[in-house]
Amino acid sequence: MREFANIGGLGKQRLEALVDGICAVAMTLLVLDLKLPDDIVLASDQALWERLVGLERHFVIYVITFFVTGMYWYGHHLQFHFVRTTNRVLIWLNLLWLLLVSFLPFATDLVGDHKTLVLPCEIYGATLLALSLVAFSQARYLARHPALATAHFTPDVMKLFEMRAAIFAIVPILSMLVAFENRRLALYVYLLLLCVHRINSPIHEHIVHARSDDEARPEGVGGAPR
Repeated sequence: MREFANIGGLGKQRLEALVDGICAVAMTLLVLDLKLPDDIVLASDQALWERLVGLERHFVIYVITFFVTGMYWYGHHLQFHFVRTTNRVLIWLNLLWLLLVSFLPFATDLVGDHKTLVLPCEIYGATLLALSLVAFSQARYLARHPALATAHFTPDVMKLFEMRAAIFAIVPILSMLVAFENRRLALYVYLLLLCVHRINSPIHEHIVHARSDDEARPEGVGGAPR
């Protein structure tokens, strides 16, 4: 059976631009949930401060989702450095990933508005879990179709992406479990995602080495599709 999508030159630039745009819009929409009631006039600074303290959950989930979305965007950026060209399957995987990213503001709003309920925490965690699964599927698809990837997408690089996906899967699952006991603590569990930085660094080193190799290679050598 012929490959589902012929590798004939579906460039990645427009897809990257779409990812940048939707991630930027999703991150901007998050701040819209940070608001005080329009029909209440606060008579003192103390009253305003108390209202702002009451928004703690909204502020926390806003900051968490903003940076988590940024981490997913950065992970996509790292992954697409190793993409030489795309096909229809890879495009649809990215559209599914973007569907989940665009859902994050709604999931964030649910968590902020229902601090005593477990279900919003589960929906939020499931959304992040699905995002991680799709991102992992993209990397696996790229590994199984080397014609789409650059020569620098080695098994070692794939292992790093697998480790990154594992952390992005384990943390939401842990938060979803903690939510059954403590909804407030469940939010702060996502701070564990800062551990991803340890994996981003070696991936970035691979990218730097790849760029150095490309710059050192004589023009016209090694540039042909595999």
